[in-house]
Amino acid sequence: MNNIVRFMMLFTVILLAGCSEQMGDYVAVSSISTDGFAKQTVHIVDGQVVKLWGFADHGNLYGNEGAQEILQEWWSGPGPDENSWRFNLMAAADNEIGHSFPVYVPNGAGRDDLLRAFVADARTQKPTRVFVTGRLFTFDAPGNVTTRIGLYMEAASAHDVLLAPQAREAK
Repeated sequence: MNNIVRFMMLFTVILLAGCSEQMGDYVAVSSISTDGFAKQTVHIVDGQVVKLWGFADHGNLYGNEGAQEILQEWWSGPGPDENSWRFNLMAAADNEIGHSFPVYVPNGAGRDDLLRAFVADARTQKPTRVFVTGRLFTFDAPGNVTTRIGLYMEAASAHDVLLAPQAREAK
């Protein structure tokens, strides 16, 4: 599928989500996900780079020993591998822990500052709003009765996970 068609499909999804669901260039997680599973329209952006805003799930923070040292009691377990860490992204600040989907981020510059911000907010029971740029993927998530559409996201670096929306570039 050529890039123009992909862009038009992504643009259509964003329009369907509604302008009130956007902050700058970032679309609200709630426009594509319910309880950590995809809404049907997400299939058309599978594998594409998207910009989403939502909230870090403080009950789902994973990483290596360095991350564990920072996260302390908020550490949920080892990351996907020694070279990356993970947090889960929720649609709303008051979602239940686990009603979220994973965002995989390579270790590197900026990781420790993000983890410290997550922990500081978790300790004060303040939600951490995040703005994430990355590739969004879907997969079949079989259940007892039905199959839902699971989600996960891959950010290229910790610099793609922001605590405030990035300003639009001048045209």
